[in-house]
Amino acid sequence: MEKIKSVIDYKNLSKELLELFEDTYPDGLAGKTIRFPNSKGEIVTAARLETEDRIYLVKINAQPKETYDSEEIDDLIPAKDDEEEEELEDIVDDEREVDEDFE
Repeated sequence: MEKIKSVIDYKNLSKELLELFEDTYPDGLAGKTIRFPNSKGEIVTAARLETEDRIYLVKINAQPKETYDSEEIDDLIPAKDDEEEEELEDIVDDEREVDEDFE
């Protein structure tokens, strides 16, 4: 007998499915998700969850909960010394230049 396939949002998981999800992914979802377009053409990120009779694609909200400006990001990245800090600034500046080229 083929298992039923369902798509469900993470926030709508039952208590039992939530426990199974946490047991299935105890170390997090890094590298274990798939992305696909939904019926609206939006890209959805999901993780597979399997039970005895069903295979779920659990939709994960991949939107950041917080946003940071560049100064706040700099504060989050510890630098060991001035030389390393300059290297990090150069890398960030290079990436910003690349981003501007694609706008």
